[in-house]
Amino acid sequence: MINEKTLQSVFEYIDNHREDIIKDLCDISSIKSVSDASSEVKPFGQGCRDVLECMLKKGEKEGFVSHNYENYVGSILLNTGAEENIGMWAHLDVVPEGEGWLSDPYTPVVRDGYLFGRGVGDNKSAAIGGLYLQKAIRDLNIPVKHNIELFLGTAEETGMADVEYYVEHYGAPKFSFVPDAGFPGCCGEFGRVQYYLVSRKALSSQVKAFNAGSAFNIIPNKANVVLEDNGQLDLSVIPSEGYSVVKENGTVMIEAYGSSKHAAMPEGSVNAIHQLTKVLCTLPGLCEEDQKIFQFLTNVNNDSYGTFLGIDKTDDISGQTVTSGTVIEFKEGIISLLNDCRHCVTDSNEHIIETLKKNADAYDFDVVVKGQSKPYFIDKNGPIVKTITHIYQDWTQTDGAPQISKGGTYAGKIPNSVAVGLVLRTTEMPDYIKPGHGGAHQPDEFISIDKFIEGMKLFAKMLLSVDEVL
Repeated sequence: MINEKTLQSVFEYIDNHREDIIKDLCDISSIKSVSDASSEVKPFGQGCRDVLECMLKKGEKEGFVSHNYENYVGSILLNTGAEENIGMWAHLDVVPEGEGWLSDPYTPVVRDGYLFGRGVGDNKSAAIGGLYLQKAIRDLNIPVKHNIELFLGTAEETGMADVEYYVEHYGAPKFSFVPDAGFPGCCGEFGRVQYYLVSRKALSSQVKAFNAGSAFNIIPNKANVVLEDNGQLDLSVIPSEGYSVVKENGTVMIEAYGSSKHAAMPEGSVNAIHQLTKVLCTLPGLCEEDQKIFQFLTNVNNDSYGTFLGIDKTDDISGQTVTSGTVIEFKEGIISLLNDCRHCVTDSNEHIIETLKKNADAYDFDVVVKGQSKPYFIDKNGPIVKTITHIYQDWTQTDGAPQISKGGTYAGKIPNSVAVGLVLRTTEMPDYIKPGHGGAHQPDEFISIDKFIEGMKLFAKMLLSVDEVL
């Protein structure tokens, strides 16, 4: 294990650079970097190119060697002369900002010791934290057995085509940390299947528009439908709380409100799609065939475990499968519901997809798989996981240990990798943060600056200790 004197020098270095760390994090968090594979600027849009270039320039300014791998992934290398590398993987892309922020999501601001802004926690803090740990190791002349390479991805939030491209073309380091999962870390990940449920029957001409959701991995907090006002709709059945109804130019717009959370951890959220479809499936005056379609969508989202679709499962290794319909697409009368499923490690993608197709077929819906990744887990009793566990338990004086994660990270795509944290969780919330706000993928995303700095120190101890035991 790394000696305490060396660790203290690293901790002091982090403390002494606190203001610079926050300034650099604000710099890259001011860039709107929502990954968009459909953009004319390939592979993932101008914002992702801009933030990657910004980070690589920061590395070059410090004298490190940087490399841009066709704008999929970038890297900043601390070359110690070793033969093999330890990787640190951060992603620079963010989910869409959503609505209801206290201030501009791309103008990071410090309030009461908290830093607010889209991406400050998920996951740009890992990029800046990793860079400053490279600086500390170099500036303090700390001997390490491996080169330390910071990798910077640009499409983690949209399926991880960035890291898939890198690993396929360039391979992977000897070992990698992915500081995108919280402490004490994750020694495996649930399997993932992103799939559309597509109605074979078109909705009637009564339905003019349907809008809901912004990203597959966010439970939506708003959904709306525009219906033809044919004089037969009984709008009095729509509850006043949680809904709004607007009549205009021969149409009726019904909007439902919910509470968003990350789709990997849906407990406590209120899915606005479900709120809207459960009203529509019994709305007097709406076409009966339309009601049947909306009833199916309602049943799908009755819970977040896939019970109606037959994929509900729990195991002792990882826990409960979760799945939520998060985005509605509506084109030429055909409605599609995009779903985000994270299944326990003893289930398989093949079984999930087969079961979905069988059950959806009975209701005249097709299943179209958009993306998938297989589950994995590594031995909790191996030397690396045991090292990380001991460090966390000693640091926090708790018995916490790495778990199997429902959140998808790069660790599921990179051989020999473990997902950990870089910002320690805070149990305190400013009293002006509304429910459904403040977390990753939510409006008013924030981190505690003190917990960020402390988390950097904890991660530094893990990094230097694993460097020794590898």
